[in-house]
Amino acid sequence: MDLFLKIENINLLEMDEHFELFSLISSAVNSNDENEQSAGRNYLIKIVDVWERVPTGLKPMWEDLIEAVGFYPYIEKYKMSMVDLDARIRQEYHRSNYIFDKTLHQKQKELSELVLSKKNVIVSAPTSFGKSLLIEEIVASGIYTNIVIIQPTLALLDETRIKLKQYSDQYKIIVRTSQETSQEKGNIFLLTAERVLEYLNMPNVDLLIIDEFYKLSKQREDNRANILNIAFLRLMKNPNCRFYLLGPNIDKISTGFIEKYDAVFFKTDYSMVYTETEDLYETVKKKPGGKVADEDIFSVLDSADDQSLVFCSSPSTARKLAFAYCSHIEEQGKTKNANIPLIQWIHENLSVEWSLAHCLSNEIGIHDGSMPKHITTSTIKYFNERKLKVLFCTNTIIEGVNTSAKNVIYYDNKIGTRNVDYFDYANIRGRAGRLMEHCVGKVINLKQPPQLQQTIVEIPAFTQNPIDDEVLVNIEKDEVKAHNMERYQQFESLPEDLKIILKRNAVSIQDQLDLLPILREMMLDPKRRDDIIWNSPRDKKLFYHLKAIFELVQNRFIEGNDRNVLLSVGWMASQTASYLYNKDIHQLVEERISYTAKEYLKKENSNFNEKEFVLSQFFQDYPKEARKLSDDAIETVFKFQKNWLQYKIPKWLNVVDSLQKYVAKELGVPSGDYSFVAEAIENEFEDSNVRILTEYGVPSSAIRKILNKFRRYLKDLTEDQVVAAIIRNKTLINGCLSTYEIEALERCL
Repeated sequence: MDLFLKIENINLLEMDEHFELFSLISSAVNSNDENEQSAGRNYLIKIVDVWERVPTGLKPMWEDLIEAVGFYPYIEKYKMSMVDLDARIRQEYHRSNYIFDKTLHQKQKELSELVLSKKNVIVSAPTSFGKSLLIEEIVASGIYTNIVIIQPTLALLDETRIKLKQYSDQYKIIVRTSQETSQEKGNIFLLTAERVLEYLNMPNVDLLIIDEFYKLSKQREDNRANILNIAFLRLMKNPNCRFYLLGPNIDKISTGFIEKYDAVFFKTDYSMVYTETEDLYETVKKKPGGKVADEDIFSVLDSADDQSLVFCSSPSTARKLAFAYCSHIEEQGKTKNANIPLIQWIHENLSVEWSLAHCLSNEIGIHDGSMPKHITTSTIKYFNERKLKVLFCTNTIIEGVNTSAKNVIYYDNKIGTRNVDYFDYANIRGRAGRLMEHCVGKVINLKQPPQLQQTIVEIPAFTQNPIDDEVLVNIEKDEVKAHNMERYQQFESLPEDLKIILKRNAVSIQDQLDLLPILREMMLDPKRRDDIIWNSPRDKKLFYHLKAIFELVQNRFIEGNDRNVLLSVGWMASQTASYLYNKDIHQLVEERISYTAKEYLKKENSNFNEKEFVLSQFFQDYPKEARKLSDDAIETVFKFQKNWLQYKIPKWLNVVDSLQKYVAKELGVPSGDYSFVAEAIENEFEDSNVRILTEYGVPSSAIRKILNKFRRYLKDLTEDQVVAAIIRNKTLINGCLSTYEIEALERCL
């Protein structure tokens, strides 16, 4: 009989079968073969999973074996009795020295000692290992003064901020480039790589932590690999700066990198979660194009015995599938769950027709990178509180959020347009099961998994083969390799003030150089000069100014998948101008629905009179189409707001602004100044000192209400003072907020 099956039925075994099972597992965990050891640990995880079924008299022998492999957190959770004094001493040894009431497993303890010894450490460990716990251990220890933590998404950074805010007596937590450092205590910079480069007057950093460090490699087709490499180079110019690089399932890194930085590569497959696999990809029906038939994926979800994550290739796929599954649930007439405050917020601030509200009431969530932070954060909170049963995710399941479920359903085998490789799949698979909650997780493969292959992280800043110019020019001259020296010297031959601008912008140097003659030509042409020399955000020609800028950059400064989702420059310009004229999200969504509804009616009725159009009447006459158009409009507006407005468009404006100022000085003519517009867009058109609230995940609707009532008290405060004032006066402020907004404010602050 299969050992897992025997363990599943452990309460039914005869005594000799118990001892045979114990002997086999004991042999495995004590083997010299790593694969045997791993298998033995998996069997023990299954034993822990069925701990209530283990006969009481036999538990002590299993406890000895569980202790031998270092599963101390499980020993704590299940209150296992460590009879042996040596075992109790080892258990105490594995308690965290700095985090109250936290016990580390065996490999965590080894890694903790390594990191706290101030060595440079590169970690490759499974998703369920608990690598990020060591970040808290480092902070709690207080051994470093200035720490930079780079994570790939703002959602992860905010999650880390909430975990670390309990150490605010020791450290000031900095999440925005406008926040000043503290001189009285340490500083923790929780930033994306882009913001590291934008932070002026960064003090000497003692420790650099890069989460998901494989993003340094351009082989992962990450659009921001260059920015991350530049950030690494700049911070490591301080010879006293240590690093802690975390990642899952990495086999090798660039040859010579470890030696150069005298680092330790800590690689382990140690995990306290075991993942079972069920392959259904050969039995499920396929739709034209290869997608799994809805009835088959719905059947899997209906029969799941616990919460499930569904991996989808893109936000649109995740939403369509979630909305379809919601309709399937509604057809069954199940009782809806109204105990989710976000539903009411959607009704009040967006549209009663948004299908996400229907999904949430049917215990279905959606998580993708294009939604506002407060919605994605709340969705994860509801999922972790078990208010949601199913979460449809994109690749945010890998890098955007720390959550897991009993079941992971591998529905798609692509991320965007590229195929999922084994590295991606291993990380998706690693979300099955939840440490200390589900010892055993389950992956259901509706698509065939990719073949096993090694993952090697090549770091361009070190290997320089290949390396883009914007990374190359940040390397010290004596470290530039011979085959790159000619390119390096070409850059060095440029005027000094131009070099500073090109490096500071941290985008394609060639694209920037290509823009210079175009800008010169525009400035010398009286008909085109106004397109490039302007400065007022209230200029009546703002739409045309923005459109001209977007036309200049639409084929520049854009990498990878962003090229495939670039929107019409005219539409982007009109939407940006609309935001600047203080239109709220509800207005923008309604305008988008009205536009698409009119286009729909024109196709349906050749005699359609646009002047007689009333949106509310359209919702009444065409309820099904109105809901679809609402979904599309909200998705489009959110995608534009999150993917373009919050970073790319301000970045474009700042890059072109710096270049036009350089050209204007060169020509001896007045320059424009887009900095005010760029800052207004980046701050979401609120006063800059309250933008930190959006950063923390406070809904914009709540911020508007707070400002409407308390603006005069907040207007002269710094960002940190604004946060402190709101915390002090939370009871008073809650009086003007909705239930959801109060919930979000409580979570964020």
